[in-house]
Amino acid sequence: MVKRRLLIFVALLAVSGGCSSSGGQAISVDAARKAAAVGKPVNCPVAFDLPSALKSGGVNETATLDSADAEVSKTDTAAADPLAAQQNGMSALDAAAGAYIECDYRIGGNTLDIRLVATRAKAAIALLAPQIQRDAHLAVAELQAFINTKPGPGEVKTAGGTVAVGGLAADGGDAALMVTSDVPELHDDALRKVTETLAAQVKF
Repeated sequence: MVKRRLLIFVALLAVSGGCSSSGGQAISVDAARKAAAVGKPVNCPVAFDLPSALKSGGVNETATLDSADAEVSKTDTAAADPLAAQQNGMSALDAAAGAYIECDYRIGGNTLDIRLVATRAKAAIALLAPQIQRDAHLAVAELQAFINTKPGPGEVKTAGGTVAVGGLAADGGDAALMVTSDVPELHDDALRKVTETLAAQVKF
């Protein structure tokens, strides 16, 4: 499984370059790294207005934070050769010089998971690829097709109905937001609208 995730990340990294930094106010990769450096946070390191986001998708239920996690790469410089770096034991996060923040919420008996990735390399969505594949139940070819037409800054794209990924304009690198929902009312277009609202709320 680790080897497969490695190959997916490296293969997708190769097609992730060249995304523009247009599409709304850019977040600071420096600030995202600082927010992720807290380690195991008690509260979500991103100040999401979740009730407002849920209303944009037509959901008026209460959401409560279930858990939060954050991690930052050991180095602030992306590896020149991510494949070689990972084969030599470097993690994908370190290879991309990334910051990872996850905030998981409970809505009734269901979950809404929000993940933010900011990287020095143009690799934010590629870094999320294994989770996109798992949560959206995509075959490798389907995942590759998703990445080939990945959302740019300010855009949101859904996968498998239960996953939405938004590109974020980033100062000093690349950034993306991924939202996974098993809330029955939050799939497809409703999930896209919620993700658009959450992406606009990311301020670093």
